[in-house]
Amino acid sequence: MTEKNQTKKKSIVKRLLKWSGVSLLLIVVALILVPILFKDQLKDIALQEANKMLKADVALGDFDLTFFSTFPNMVLEFENVSITGRDQFEGVQLMNIKKFEANLGFWSVIAGDNIEIGTIRLVEPKFDVRVLQSGVANYDIMKTEEEISEEYGEEETESAFNLTLTGYSIENGYVYYKDELSNMFAEIVNLNHTGKGDLSADVIDFETVTSSDELTYEMDGISYLSEVKLDFVMNLLMEFKEGSDKYTLKENELQLNAVKMSFDGYYEMFDGYDDMDISLNAEKATFKDLLSLIPAFYHSGYEGMIASGSMALTGKVSGKMDEKNLPAWDFKTDISAASINYPDAPAAIEKITLFASSNFPGGEDLDKMVLEVSKFHAEFAGNEMDMNLLMRNPMSDPYLKSHILANVDLSKIGQVMPLAEGETYNGVLTSDLSIDGRISALEREDYEAFKAEGVLELADFRYGSGDFPDPIDVSVMRFLFSPQALKLDNLEGKMGASDFQMKGDVENYMGYVFRDEPLKGNFNFNSANLDLDALMPTSEETETADASASPEGTEEAEPLLIPGNIDFGLSTTIGKLAYDGMVINDVKGQVTLKDEIASLDNLTMKALDGEIGLNGKYNTQNHQEPKFDFAYKLNEVDINQLATNFVTIDKLAPIAKYAQGKVSSDFTMTGELKPDFEPVYNSLTGAGTLSTKEVQIAGFKPIERLSEVLDIDEIKNGTFKNIRSSFEFSDGKINLKEPLNVKMGQINASVVDGYTTFEQAIDYRLKLDVPKSYVPKGILDAAEKAVAAAQKIPGFKMKELPAVIPVNALLTNTVTDPKIQTDFKEQLMALGGDMKDAVKDLVNEKVEELKDTVKAVIDDKIEDVNAELQKRKQKLIDDAQKQADKLVADAKVLADKTRSEGEINGQRLIDQAGSNPLKLKAAEISANKIRSEANDKANKIETEAQKRADQIMAEARAKADKLE
Repeated sequence: MTEKNQTKKKSIVKRLLKWSGVSLLLIVVALILVPILFKDQLKDIALQEANKMLKADVALGDFDLTFFSTFPNMVLEFENVSITGRDQFEGVQLMNIKKFEANLGFWSVIAGDNIEIGTIRLVEPKFDVRVLQSGVANYDIMKTEEEISEEYGEEETESAFNLTLTGYSIENGYVYYKDELSNMFAEIVNLNHTGKGDLSADVIDFETVTSSDELTYEMDGISYLSEVKLDFVMNLLMEFKEGSDKYTLKENELQLNAVKMSFDGYYEMFDGYDDMDISLNAEKATFKDLLSLIPAFYHSGYEGMIASGSMALTGKVSGKMDEKNLPAWDFKTDISAASINYPDAPAAIEKITLFASSNFPGGEDLDKMVLEVSKFHAEFAGNEMDMNLLMRNPMSDPYLKSHILANVDLSKIGQVMPLAEGETYNGVLTSDLSIDGRISALEREDYEAFKAEGVLELADFRYGSGDFPDPIDVSVMRFLFSPQALKLDNLEGKMGASDFQMKGDVENYMGYVFRDEPLKGNFNFNSANLDLDALMPTSEETETADASASPEGTEEAEPLLIPGNIDFGLSTTIGKLAYDGMVINDVKGQVTLKDEIASLDNLTMKALDGEIGLNGKYNTQNHQEPKFDFAYKLNEVDINQLATNFVTIDKLAPIAKYAQGKVSSDFTMTGELKPDFEPVYNSLTGAGTLSTKEVQIAGFKPIERLSEVLDIDEIKNGTFKNIRSSFEFSDGKINLKEPLNVKMGQINASVVDGYTTFEQAIDYRLKLDVPKSYVPKGILDAAEKAVAAAQKIPGFKMKELPAVIPVNALLTNTVTDPKIQTDFKEQLMALGGDMKDAVKDLVNEKVEELKDTVKAVIDDKIEDVNAELQKRKQKLIDDAQKQADKLVADAKVLADKTRSEGEINGQRLIDQAGSNPLKLKAAEISANKIRSEANDKANKIETEAQKRADQIMAEARAKADKLE
């Protein structure tokens, strides 16, 4: 090889190495720059997509884009991702995720027009799902294509992200679900879930693994699962064909606590209906496993429990399901010769037998459903329990047949199962109840055709627990059954120093159970002594549990609602009642619960060293904002105790906690309540009067500050007699309706007008007649010397200082930091007016002429000033009118929007109901309620706006009148 050729090859190799190095350098630079260049762009795209697609508020915390460790993919990480609702769900976070990770395709990010998302990972997500009674759900936040098109244009309906998911995961999640419409509740604690499979394919082999530490599910007030541990492995073959989507169950296993089961079959979705054939396989489940689902057994020595006996659990769901039809089902549970024995228990629960089934042939007639417990039997320590139940035709005319027989010595419970420390039972529970007949017989009052008879009785019962300071003793509790009513024949008991007796009747109990008809009842409750502080002690454990009852423990407690389907009346007589540290005597009155309203009629009591009367209503028809409307009558109650025990009084009259004495008051109050029954103060409206024969005030800042400004110590603390005041309150203010006259020592004072806000701001105008003897000595001596000197001038005829000096005072700022302005010095200086009058008697005619000339000039000046003043006043009025008009106009726009949304949401429910007459009727009822609530809300918006507009104009006129 020639030297020339060798040199040429070296040159080529050198250039290859050079350019390879440059290329490698460029690739490294690109790898460094890509996350930097695309980081903000990807965040902006994510926010734009969220805002475009969702009717909710999206927040993103810190974020990062990694590339090197995941090459050739990118991983986009967001921290503290949240979606917060609007309108009815304002402040409710549908989703709050500690960390959100998305695996993005590298070249799709570079191209930027359709970014591919391969996998998603959610770390510590919290989901808070709500469905209101109106059917409106906080997860219904996706905008329709029409809404997106109208807002962003037709070309923006396509998303900038393209899901090509091959897997996803949820780590340590929490789910809170509450459905008021269906009366359902669920909670999942520490949820872990993974799913993998090519979700973009037409046929997907999909694998999922799910676990949670606690699963709770309730419906219609019945707890079906309570803090159950869940493990679920489910593999599906998902086939997406033209006209159908089919899901075939492959290997799967569901474990709830110790119960293991699996499912076989398929679920296929067609256009307009679904078809399914799913069988339950519980061959591995044992009787002991089944007991793990019962909290009383699972949480009390379950691991050491010995349980025996045979059990068979089978179930099958098959057939067609659409808007009219339901699939057939057949579930059976057979348990025989079973027993439960705890290692340290001297006796066992034995001869346990249970045969239960539920079946339905399929179709649209649910009246063909049958529920039967043909036999339940158990024995323990000489006690026996037997029960059977048959229910047919549940939809049209339920037929019910049941017999319950029990004779149980409760003291034997501790012989067969472990009890908590300090827990004891005594007494005898007996029952012999028989029911046989159709509900229609009760509806037509044919009581001969419906058998309901028997007695449920608890005698000499005592329950002791470490949670209570004293055991609960019930000497007798007897229920008598008849077709017409469930009669509480007698209930007598005591706990510690408290005693209680109760009798009454419950009517229509069958209609309530089977038709959700109103449950009617009337009761009489009597007690000679009732210590509620001992019966309902608060504890840190309870407070902690309450705080964690909803996501993060941040949600406010929910209002106490009055059920809509009960109609109860309770007549109460209590001799002595202890509550929240107060002792209340002679409590009498009537409490009525009906139509979601609790009414108090003529409730009277002796408390706070006086008498209290109360009439009114607590209305929960609006579940989100309960209201109250009460009329109070206080007669000679201790004012200091009143302020100490009732925070509302402290807000209405902050002077009360500085007072000693008795007051009487009649007043009405309406407004909204928080869940803890504290009023929403700005919603309060009302009026009333207050009077007292004598009250002592000490330590009240406004009076102390007035004393300091006037330099009169005698009024700092004082006794006030025969006071009567009338007041009204609204918009967060308590206004005096008429002047309040008081005597402060020897000073006659009048609070002419003014107000106190619920935030304790004050604005009052006072007039005081200050005796000459109260004027500070230094000021009095100086004034009298000036008068004496003036008297020596020839022609002067001075008067001495009057016996009473009128003083005006303004009291402003706050109760705890009051500001005082007075014209005390000006009033003393006004005495100089007598000197001026004397001077006038001495002037000559020239001075009079000069005065006339000066007066003319002054009159002209005054006229100019008055004209300018009128302009300022008119500008105040005009500016206020513009503000008021805009407020009313904006409110009308918002009100019209509210009515429109109510109409849209109502119609949406009707459209979703389809042609099913039951769903359609329910939807129409819900829709009408939505429209009505929306209209009420809109009317309230307009009314409040008009009220505020009127207030703006009134305040402007008042300011204009004060201009001088």
